[in-house]
Amino acid sequence: MQNIIKEIRYYNCGYCTNNLKLVLKKHKKEIKVFPAGVFLIKHQKKGYILFDTGYSTEIYNLGWKGKLYNLFNPTYVEKSDQINIQLEKSGIKCDEIKYIILSHLHPDHIGCVKYFKKAKIIISEDTFNTYKNNKIRYLIFDKLLPKWFENNLIIIDDKKLVEGKNKYFEYYDLFKDNSILLTKVNGHALGQICCLIENKLFLGADSSWGNEFVGKANNFRIFPRFIQFNMKDYIVNDTLLETMKKDGIELCFSHDTYDKEVIKL
Repeated sequence: MQNIIKEIRYYNCGYCTNNLKLVLKKHKKEIKVFPAGVFLIKHQKKGYILFDTGYSTEIYNLGWKGKLYNLFNPTYVEKSDQINIQLEKSGIKCDEIKYIILSHLHPDHIGCVKYFKKAKIIISEDTFNTYKNNKIRYLIFDKLLPKWFENNLIIIDDKKLVEGKNKYFEYYDLFKDNSILLTKVNGHALGQICCLIENKLFLGADSSWGNEFVGKANNFRIFPRFIQFNMKDYIVNDTLLETMKKDGIELCFSHDTYDKEVIKL
């Protein structure tokens, strides 16, 4: 079945900046903007699904941990950048969002979860375990998550995530219609979920920082290597992304830049 996904919209929900000279070996000084991207998926039967929720202005109210985060990862977000505000401007109420797929729980992905109390929130079992056993290196700021967070969770365990297999990876068919295939891509974060949309478009979250970085994981300097959960896995998955790209799968990452709001399949 095709065309179950009617539309995918991209929203830029704040951004951070980094000097590429400190990211890649032999790269000149260049301050690059990395948007916090949110993708709105419109399913023929299931309605609206969000892939991540971007930054919120609460990133500036997280105490000393938040200040450290902003020191090493300068962050810029205004109220108008928040996904809840942008959806309202698009004529979509927060209560219309039926599901939220959280790739992982870093602040640029969970900032606006609290505005979607009626949504079911999908995360992997590994992501849930890192949340429950939180450590500083996991970069999970509990203050960004509402009290009702756990009550709304759909936790996809490892057994489900290997129910199917294609050329690229093992996966879980979320709605049993081959429209959204969830797969676990470790490396940047333990249990990070990415998804293949109708076998054409891959929402890769932070498996890469953008299409221009695909195939360059081996060129990372010490600092970007340090902030990955497992650099060996990150490099392995970087090779996988190269293969998918060569095969014509469109790769969309959370921190890439897009000049269009609607992404066609």
